[in-house]
Amino acid sequence: MMGRKFVNRVAASVAVAGMMFTGIADIAGAATAIKNGENVNGFIRTSSPNFTFRNQSLRGTPVQRAYGEEFLFNAKQGDAVIAAVDVEDGSTLLPILVLVSSQTGAQVAYDDRSGLLRYRVPTTGEYKLRVLGKNNTRGRYTLSISGISQTPTSQNPPAQTPSGQKDARQKFLEDEYGLRVLENCPAVRSNVVVVTFPEYGQNYTYCANPNRNIKAGEYRYDVSSNEIRLGNVAQNPPAQTPPQNDPRKQALLNEYGLRVLDTCPEVKTSLVVVTFTEYGQTYNYCANPNRLVKAGAYTFDISSGDLKPKTTTAQNPTQPTANDQRSQLLRNEYGLTVLDSCPPAKNSLVVVNFTESGQTYTYCANPNRVFKAGEYTYNPTTRNLDAAKKPTRCTVEISGICIVK
Repeated sequence: MMGRKFVNRVAASVAVAGMMFTGIADIAGAATAIKNGENVNGFIRTSSPNFTFRNQSLRGTPVQRAYGEEFLFNAKQGDAVIAAVDVEDGSTLLPILVLVSSQTGAQVAYDDRSGLLRYRVPTTGEYKLRVLGKNNTRGRYTLSISGISQTPTSQNPPAQTPSGQKDARQKFLEDEYGLRVLENCPAVRSNVVVVTFPEYGQNYTYCANPNRNIKAGEYRYDVSSNEIRLGNVAQNPPAQTPPQNDPRKQALLNEYGLRVLDTCPEVKTSLVVVTFTEYGQTYNYCANPNRLVKAGAYTFDISSGDLKPKTTTAQNPTQPTANDQRSQLLRNEYGLTVLDSCPPAKNSLVVVNFTESGQTYTYCANPNRVFKAGEYTYNPTTRNLDAAKKPTRCTVEISGICIVK
């Protein structure tokens, strides 16, 4: 990671060019609870969170992104929920309404035309209603919701673990923190350690006796650091998933339409290979590719629910991928997603050359708003990506000397 001065210089150069740099991952934002019959004022702006969605009105559409705001509500089975958005006069906002089940993390309803969304609730639980700006539009609006039963569902029930058995989360708490997990969470939790694990739109809550290192209180598992952190957790009740249903497989099926194979074969070049990292352990799944997800290696980001291509060096790697400073530089400082390898045809890609100690290391990445397709050279003095100079065509060549008229 380069210094802040370099980051500011890149940002300034982008601003001068009249371009906007946007991240590729969902930006976490605080969701607002909304109740039946309530009207809530909202404002979608450039700093609003970024969410993924699919246009369910058209088959085979890819995952898209849009800025917006998220609202939470609890509903009972059979509720006929109606959500409506009224755009403020003078606003250019074109609203998209997306409804997501907190239990499965799957998108269950969608509207981008009328500003009105209707949904018959099949399963009691919590739902996430997202108001997004279509085609990068912004503006103020009023959201209203109706049809929700008055009695809310309970929040943060304890995870259902078979008696006498330990699951991966319980073993993680015991092995990493020396906590003795209780079979059930007590009604009064002020004297116990309460840890919540958010996974695939669900929350799993565990209670344990405190020890010298972990004091009583509420903690949340942070997947990015593989640690538990003190603080109040978001209120997302876990779905009661039958033991035979693997939540990772369900996430791949519901979000990306991937049908996971029972086992991964030895040769995986024609398959989608997804890696889940949880509590220091790695789980690999193989599936047949489809229109949305091409064959290749991916990692599943639990925090955003996205599949991200694994970033590795393209040519002449000298270090393991995780410690490759060049690949990290391209990703962190320039927002470029590095491909596993450079294909024969590179015309539509960003090709970056690093020259170090007389050797050249070449990386290929997908273009973004800042860096268009083309060939670049990393300048270690200015820490910029300079456009590679095209070779001069000689009009006449005499004894190896190029003469241009």
